[in-house]
Amino acid sequence: MADMENMTEVLVADDEPAVALAIKSALRFCGYSVVTVSNGHAALEAIQAEPDRFQLVLSDHNMPGLGGLALVKALRVIGYPGRIVILSAYLTQENEGQYRDLGVDQILSKPFTLARLRLALEDALHPVVCN
Repeated sequence: MADMENMTEVLVADDEPAVALAIKSALRFCGYSVVTVSNGHAALEAIQAEPDRFQLVLSDHNMPGLGGLALVKALRVIGYPGRIVILSAYLTQENEGQYRDLGVDQILSKPFTLARLRLALEDALHPVVCN
């Protein structure tokens, strides 16, 4: 496992405690440092409190209060420089387009495997650019 100082920090926002715990456990197993919050408001507060701490935000789309789309819009307004991955059991084509327009790095459909989650984060953190 990587040194704690060099570990990528991920903020996970999901209102389902079992899902958040499963994601946290899986990502920690893959070597990430993970903080979980239960909604978009808490995620936004965490980013505002420590703007340079999290290299990636992993957010559920459908959460009460501040959902994934509103969270991404707020993160863009405050200039969050990190990567963003959205999780959802169902997204409309309009929602997917909105996320893409906001520069979301990856959209991952639920349910997903650990391998697919890991790949989505790796692709978001280290995108391959082809000319």
